[in-house]
Amino acid sequence: MILSLTGAALASGGDLLPTSHFAPPEAPGVPAEAIEGSLVVDAAGADLFDLHTNSFRIDRKAFQLDAIPPLRVDLVQDGTRIIPVQRGPIRGTHPSWEWIVQPGTAWRGSDGSAWLSLPVALAERNANCVHNGLLKVNLSAPGQPADFQIASETCAYLQFDMRAELPARFTASPVANSSEVIAADRRERAARLPEMPVSTLPFADRLADEDQVPAEALTAYGTVIDGTHYVSDCPTRAGPYPFCAELGLPSYSWAKSIFAGIGAMRLERLYPGSMQRKIAPYVGGCDADSWGDVTVSHVLNMTSGHYNSRGQEVDEGSEPMQKFFLVEDHPSKILIACKAFGRRTDPGKRFVYRTGDTYIAGTAMTAILRTERQDASADLHADLLAPIWQKLGLSALMDHPRRTYDESAIPFSGWGLYLTRADLARIAAFLQRGGTIDGEAYLDPVMLAEALQQGDAPHGLRAASDDQRYRNGFWAWNAGPYLGCESDRWISLMSGFGGLTAALLPGNRLYWHVSDGGTYRWGASTKAIHETYPLCGEAR
Repeated sequence: MILSLTGAALASGGDLLPTSHFAPPEAPGVPAEAIEGSLVVDAAGADLFDLHTNSFRIDRKAFQLDAIPPLRVDLVQDGTRIIPVQRGPIRGTHPSWEWIVQPGTAWRGSDGSAWLSLPVALAERNANCVHNGLLKVNLSAPGQPADFQIASETCAYLQFDMRAELPARFTASPVANSSEVIAADRRERAARLPEMPVSTLPFADRLADEDQVPAEALTAYGTVIDGTHYVSDCPTRAGPYPFCAELGLPSYSWAKSIFAGIGAMRLERLYPGSMQRKIAPYVGGCDADSWGDVTVSHVLNMTSGHYNSRGQEVDEGSEPMQKFFLVEDHPSKILIACKAFGRRTDPGKRFVYRTGDTYIAGTAMTAILRTERQDASADLHADLLAPIWQKLGLSALMDHPRRTYDESAIPFSGWGLYLTRADLARIAAFLQRGGTIDGEAYLDPVMLAEALQQGDAPHGLRAASDDQRYRNGFWAWNAGPYLGCESDRWISLMSGFGGLTAALLPGNRLYWHVSDGGTYRWGASTKAIHETYPLCGEAR
């Protein structure tokens, strides 16, 4: 019954709508008229804004948390699939929010009307938090407001429900490069690993269970076994998210592996010796007196010798690092990263986790690339990573890493990516087959082997504990004792703020979950997989 409610009827209630309101029919009919043109949504205040968590006490009024920014997005149609042309965070003037719009569905109503529903999100400006939402529009009723709602997120420190009726209008017009947009979307979907519900696995109830991830904190999870991606649904506070496959996941520090780590391996493959170059000549702000003997490899591995505290993530949570994350321009970020943490020991001697080191690494790699190519506009993402993503058939979300807001537009490197679950599975498979595509190696083999803990493991210095290492942007955990292996079993993984884990398991398997409850436990899931698909004797 809720599906038949109009915008006017919805305005009378103060509760969230069930996600089924936004879901397309099981067998949607193609609208009678082709949908191609621009959707414009006007700025508006939320009719409902229910704040659940605000750990940093962000000022609701000053940062306009309950104000929805305007949106303009071009849409093209492929059958019942509606594809936005503008992907990734769409920058605007709002102090907090930038829209993300993902592919959705259009259908013909029983009365012949044309509807569309889009998975959307409000992404935090200059950060990686993402608040997942849904937008439903009746294209046949131009005066009827669009229904908009947020009932889930991946954000540990800011969580809320939001609902609004938004003034919206669609203008039909030809969209430039529409055929290319459709072709790229088809290639991306064709490249996805086959998917099955995770519930079909005999040990499904032991993956991402409450002992590891609180249910209210869980965004999604899955595992890749024998080339099939077993995936969960995407729960929200209003029901299952109807576009789970298109849900934009934040990377947080997965980017240290996916962006900085893979970028470094690609740079070293193309220009051997890049990792041993000194930081000071390539990074303004890191002076030779303090950084003269520090290499790109040192900062990539967070062994620069610069820190204020040896305590686990004390520096990462310190006031200077908070300022580092908040400033929006490159000169300010690099000044903090280079100057705010004193030199305490020689480089390569001690691991101290700090995202500022990864940012320095990305800045240095950009400068090295520009020097090698004699091109002042060469870009770490566009020239090194994007060609790999395109060959892997990754989603258009991966084309838009977070960057500084000044003219230099330096990629964050250590955080700030958005990706889908299918992207994650393909990136993992790429790494596990040796960084090759159609038999061609794209990454430095020595660096990749170190990151995956292959050969004479463990690689990297002691990290948070004796059974943890960190190398080339990837963590590693010795799971051997926990799994009952006769010898050490080092498992490489990506880890992200709030509760993101992607473990690259032996036998080309993967376990991952995305959550925001601040827990990082995943061993029990690995043990559940191990009891059916033994991990001890598998080649890494």
